[in-house]
Amino acid sequence: MKRIRSARRRGFTLLELMVVITIIGLLSAVVVVSTRGLPAKGRRTKIDQDLRKILTVAEAMYTESGRYPESIQEMVNPKAEDGTEMSMGLESYPKDPWQSEYVYDITSGRPTVTCLGSDKQPGGDGEGVDVTLPKPEEGG
Repeated sequence: MKRIRSARRRGFTLLELMVVITIIGLLSAVVVVSTRGLPAKGRRTKIDQDLRKILTVAEAMYTESGRYPESIQEMVNPKAEDGTEMSMGLESYPKDPWQSEYVYDITSGRPTVTCLGSDKQPGGDGEGVDVTLPKPEEGG
């Protein structure tokens, strides 16, 4: 009798398999829903870090040389007028998450840096929205 009983309990029943598959499906759905916004957040974080780094380097170059750089390219491995390396610079030319160049400009005597977003054009919404540092003054 012992043999018959152990032979009967070797596999899983259809109901047990259905319960396990349902639980795995529910857990998978929770993971997908909770992680779907992470790539967009990661791109935004990269943009914010790049813009801050560009502005920090521009300010450092102003402190050392008395003028703001005219382009981002000028900030890559910068050299002083005497040929020595400046204390702060960019190691390479930064690009946004869509592999476009940031827009650098001197506005009212101060540097501004803009990422044009995924649409690569001024304006836009969602991931196509422009990000500018320092933030433009509101009002007027």
